[in-house]
Amino acid sequence: MNIITKATLYDHLAGATVSLLEIARKLSWNKITDNCLYITSEIENSTQGFCDLHKLRKQNNDQKMLRSLADVMPQLLSLYDNLHDINLYIYRAERNVTIIEIAYYLKTSLDAMYRETIITDPPMLHCKVPIPNYRALKEDRDKKFDINWQLNPLNHRLRVFWMRLKYKAGMYRF
Repeated sequence: MNIITKATLYDHLAGATVSLLEIARKLSWNKITDNCLYITSEIENSTQGFCDLHKLRKQNNDQKMLRSLADVMPQLLSLYDNLHDINLYIYRAERNVTIIEIAYYLKTSLDAMYRETIITDPPMLHCKVPIPNYRALKEDRDKKFDINWQLNPLNHRLRVFWMRLKYKAGMYRF
């Protein structure tokens, strides 16, 4: 098991980026470039609904400055002792650049009793590719999707509309 230290954080994030791009290429039909820029965000505890959080996340991320991994590192290294979980997502894949969101969850956001048990643990690192809900349809399970679906492009809205029609007509099968 490779433990993430301050000295190896950059290498782990670079390797995780490569893994994330490979996974995304297998699941989506988009051409995903290796030219990556990053944005960072903190995962906060919230009682807001998923849709509200998603809109707020998109609004905030669209305003953030895109940076290289080297430029993001000072921020992450300053937070290192408080990092509990680091998640890499493809926020947007464009023709010339892939924007990766580094979302982190801080130990100080955890319940006090649990925080005491993991206070000295190194951060965990995960690569995640969100899957659209219409992939649950039996006939769509193996089909590739638009990696930018969370940004609500027209093709995603049409797929959701079609899925709802099928559901209402009783043709929805898992």
